[in-house]
Amino acid sequence: MDMKDLFIILVAGFTNYKRKYPIYEERFSKENFAHTTNWKRFSIDEHLEEIESIIPGNREYILVGYSMGGSNILELLGRKHLPKCKGVVLVGSAHIQDVHWFLNFMFLLPVPIMYLFAIIFALLFPMNLVIAGFNLKKAVPASFEGLYMFIKHGARNMKKEYNQCIRKVGRNLSDIKVENKDIPLLIIRLEKDMMVKEEHYETILTWFNQTKIRVLPPDIIHLTHRLDGLFIDMIEEEKEFFGIK
Repeated sequence: MDMKDLFIILVAGFTNYKRKYPIYEERFSKENFAHTTNWKRFSIDEHLEEIESIIPGNREYILVGYSMGGSNILELLGRKHLPKCKGVVLVGSAHIQDVHWFLNFMFLLPVPIMYLFAIIFALLFPMNLVIAGFNLKKAVPASFEGLYMFIKHGARNMKKEYNQCIRKVGRNLSDIKVENKDIPLLIIRLEKDMMVKEEHYETILTWFNQTKIRVLPPDIIHLTHRLDGLFIDMIEEEKEFFGIK
């Protein structure tokens, strides 16, 4: 089997309701690529239903999960046998997304107050820039990404997905199904990730019989789709690990 014969399924992370993946479509072709949208899906079960809806019935495939998307993949592997899955790639992800106490507090607030907090963070950009050691890659998301996401996706939708999925996914998962244990697992991670604890990586490594880790420099706080091209390069470099010639 060649990479061009493989179907790639990308499971989107938190709030990626309108996100497109042109680099994946270019590298694997539209016929060999599908992705979730999370649109109007908030609970774990709703997300898993969407993943299953785009799994091809007669083709082998690799599941690629970004952040929360990877957590949902592991949740699915804990519930159902996926016989045609040739590999799993977790990008900045484990079975549990580590939620900061402030995010928990923020997503319990009324929606208008959430917008107010986001505006305040945007106004605090100079302070965040100093705290980040004048690293724009860290300071800009910390100051503006929240407000941008609220405007783009709607704070109400984000609040539902956060409370119904991120805060719950993986909490009751102790292992994946035994039939899935031989699926090769590739983890792409930062040395230190704001959303994933080291102990959670260590846990999921015990669930799979074949594992590999690729570590990226910690010049950002969490892996996102901004590095799509790099993630695709890594997947293609590991084709032998996935049993693809």
